[in-house]
Amino acid sequence: MLIEVVISLGIIAIFFILFQAAAITAILNRDVKHKDLALRIAQSQIENLRSLGYAVLPTSSSFSDAQLSSLPNGQASTTISQYNNKTKQAVVTVSWQESGAKNSHNVSLSTLISEGGL
Repeated sequence: MLIEVVISLGIIAIFFILFQAAAITAILNRDVKHKDLALRIAQSQIENLRSLGYAVLPTSSSFSDAQLSSLPNGQASTTISQYNNKTKQAVVTVSWQESGAKNSHNVSLSTLISEGGL
């Protein structure tokens, strides 16, 4: 009788551990998907800015992307600053906040764009 109780508790403990591992894996998988999407949005915006060229770079502002709606509370912004006399720096930041999370996540990419081209 005692051995049956010990074996039953052991089986329950194993199932509990497996359930916890599955839950953690699901959360990590979601986080990785969101980060990958944010990187793709930022990379796309960097490519758009580089294709515009130095002379017509927009001012710093937020921007929209159709994929932003796939991120919870997704937002995106571009910051343009003067790097030197003939070069500007563009920083693209995509941020999102998971439901119930205290801290937001963000991804930033930057590039230099000069008067003479790439």
